[in-house]
Amino acid sequence: MRKRDIAPIALMVWMLTVSNLMGISYGSDLKYFIAVALVGFFVILYLIHPVFSKPGYIRNTYRMGIVCAALFCLIIFLRVLELIEYLR
Repeated sequence: MRKRDIAPIALMVWMLTVSNLMGISYGSDLKYFIAVALVGFFVILYLIHPVFSKPGYIRNTYRMGIVCAALFCLIIFLRVLELIEYLR
C-alpha cells in the first residue's frame, strides 16, 4: 500500500479512537473532538508528505490543510473567548 492509501485509514482509526476515549471519559464536547481530530489530521498530513517529489494529490491536501487550520484557529479563538468571559 502507498502512503496516500494508508492515510485515510489512519485518520479514521485516530478519529474512532478519540471518539471512544471521549465517550469513556464522558467528555462529549464537539469542539474538543474536532480540535483533537485536526491535530491527528496534521500529523498524518506531515507523515504522507513526500520529500523529493510533488504528486498531484498533495496540492489538494494543502488546500484541505489550510481549511482545517482555519477551523482549528476558529475553535481556539472561541475557547479563548469562553475563558475570558469566565474570568470576568
